[in-house]
Amino acid sequence: MGKGHSRGVSLKRVVRFIWPRRSKQAVREITREGLEKEWAFNTFLLASAFKDLACDIHEDCDGSCQNVVTYPDPPLLGEMGLFVPMLMQAANRHPSGATPEDVPRDTQWVEGQNFPNLEYSPIDSPAGEIRLMKVRKGIFRSDVIECDLFTTKLGQCGNFQALSYCCGSDKMVDVMLCNGKKHYIQPSLNAALKTFRESLKLKDQLLWTDAICIDQVNKAEVGEQILLMRKIYTEATGVFVHLGLAERRMSQGIDLMLRLNGVQQHLRSPEEFGSISLDDVKLPPAGDRCWEEYYSLYRSPWISRTWILQEIALSQEATLGIGRYVTDWAVFERSFHFVREQGLLERVMMAREGLMMGFLNFTMLQEIRRVARSPDNSSLLKVLRATRNFKVTDPRDKVLGVLGIIGDIPTRLKDVSDYRLSTSQIYHRTALYLLEVQFPPDILAHAGLQRRVGQMDMPSWVPDWYADTTGLNERPLNLFRPAPFLAGGRPNNCCLLKAEDTLYPRAIMSPGFCHDRIIRTSEAFNRSLASSDDGPTTSQTLFAWINSARACLQESDGVVYNDVEEAFARTLLVDDLYSGSNAIRAMAEIKDLNSTFRATLAQLEHSTRKEVDRAPSGHMKGTSADQVRTCSLQMLAAMRARRFAITDTGYMCLVPSCTQVGDAVAIFFGFPTPFTIRLEPNSESLEGGLKRVRAQLVGDTYMHGAMYAESFPEAMRMGRSPCEIVLV
Repeated sequence: MGKGHSRGVSLKRVVRFIWPRRSKQAVREITREGLEKEWAFNTFLLASAFKDLACDIHEDCDGSCQNVVTYPDPPLLGEMGLFVPMLMQAANRHPSGATPEDVPRDTQWVEGQNFPNLEYSPIDSPAGEIRLMKVRKGIFRSDVIECDLFTTKLGQCGNFQALSYCCGSDKMVDVMLCNGKKHYIQPSLNAALKTFRESLKLKDQLLWTDAICIDQVNKAEVGEQILLMRKIYTEATGVFVHLGLAERRMSQGIDLMLRLNGVQQHLRSPEEFGSISLDDVKLPPAGDRCWEEYYSLYRSPWISRTWILQEIALSQEATLGIGRYVTDWAVFERSFHFVREQGLLERVMMAREGLMMGFLNFTMLQEIRRVARSPDNSSLLKVLRATRNFKVTDPRDKVLGVLGIIGDIPTRLKDVSDYRLSTSQIYHRTALYLLEVQFPPDILAHAGLQRRVGQMDMPSWVPDWYADTTGLNERPLNLFRPAPFLAGGRPNNCCLLKAEDTLYPRAIMSPGFCHDRIIRTSEAFNRSLASSDDGPTTSQTLFAWINSARACLQESDGVVYNDVEEAFARTLLVDDLYSGSNAIRAMAEIKDLNSTFRATLAQLEHSTRKEVDRAPSGHMKGTSADQVRTCSLQMLAAMRARRFAITDTGYMCLVPSCTQVGDAVAIFFGFPTPFTIRLEPNSESLEGGLKRVRAQLVGDTYMHGAMYAESFPEAMRMGRSPCEIVLV
């Protein structure tokens, strides 16, 4: 690790050296003793690889300077005791690239040179022109980023990488030099660029990053460049992902990631996963603090951002930067697959909400990569639906930030990519496009007043993609289970028409009938899966809500069901007992509903008395979840952001939390679920002999006894004629 390796050792090389590919026969012959030897060697190499990362002064330190930092309290990694001392402190050589005459070209030095500010020249985006930057090497870590920014054309720009990072604060307080001119950038971008600069020993120096290569002040250019992003990321030789800054103690988590990656490469089949324990492959026990450092990677803000989806989904290959540490993105992915297959995720997801969301988003990222590789007409809705938990600073980016994933952008959608439009205009036009190419029930299922953040100037039937589903109902009812509901009859009867003859109509219309009116509701259930530190626990909240629903039922004048208790249980479960076509391997079928429901209530009551502070515990790998756990988790999922309600004819419902007494439950022909609507006063009229009403869409609704087209003959018997329902 001396002069011959003055540029340091990348973790990618370490991993490949430690974990060469083996044949299946060789894998079977691996012994515990052999794994222990490999882990010991892994620890030695990792300490050597991190040697050049410990100097806080020089960027490309070869370990020979006197600024190397040692650990007064060396981090321990399970039994192996990972110790990362940085060696070779006493030598009197200068670090590679540095001479005694060199001075840092830091922020203070730049501000004292009177550099002019960067001004962008126009580029021809429709012709495929983009800007690239060539990042120059630095000597000192404090040196500002310096680059040459130039214009080129897609298909002619050669090898380049794209940068993926979380923008974080919008304050432009860090300075860099572009073409010898000052340009201010965000601190998170500065950190990502410095990590990239340190990694220039990899292969590419040309880089594309939106914050620098696009004139962010020119909104027209921003919109035009968004239309090119699919080509940019697919033509890039790779994407450099920067998860953010890392503290030195995170080396334990990074080392564990390398080990998990190695085990994952050894164990190829599901049978092998089920037959080993952590101890078998010499991994630290689940309670070791190195696991917490590893899990912290999933708390990175990067994993929660919408823009990163197309950046990683479209990449040919990716490199991962964590602080100063650099390795292959595939190492991170393989470590995640190992943890997931071992069932370790379920042990921590329920206990930590932030961690749960990171795991879910990482899982969703894998699905979005599959969509991006085979896009079709349904891709936009799939991606918008899958990314509701991902965050943006500008609500418009919930749509604009995923356009690159869906393939060639249709002409009808190109006018959406314009930052001169408001959020409401972009969402409205996107909804109209989706209605033209996608099955209409999927649009309405994501729309309604129940999924709105604040006041927006757009129709109630337009989905608000900015609504954070952590606090709102997570899944539309038509996606709640494999077997579809059929409240509106056969799907081919679905008909959703524009009610206005304009380019961007604000009203749409569907035939159907207003089934019932809401006359009584329980309190709303708005708790997330993980309880807060100072609030009621999940079990307490769930039990209190069920009691509120039961009180609502008992106060009613009567219901239409013969077995009221069974109907009550099925309503709270949205009639999903995980049986038949709704069966899921990880969840037990609820075979005896009434006894299981009673046992679940007893368990919740007991948990409330004992002040158990978490949701019902998850099953361990290799065992089946019992019926009580299935019932608890199903109710917890179904009740989120909903109220229990009774209608004027005695039907039980689960309605959106914003439902009011007097709202109506409507059945749209061909739609799988009913919807709660809010009728406009005095809006009823006759059009061609058919009654027409105007209403706002509140949201999708479960009405027990009306989910399989049972309500059609009942409505006719009660004299309810079909009508045209205009949603505004």
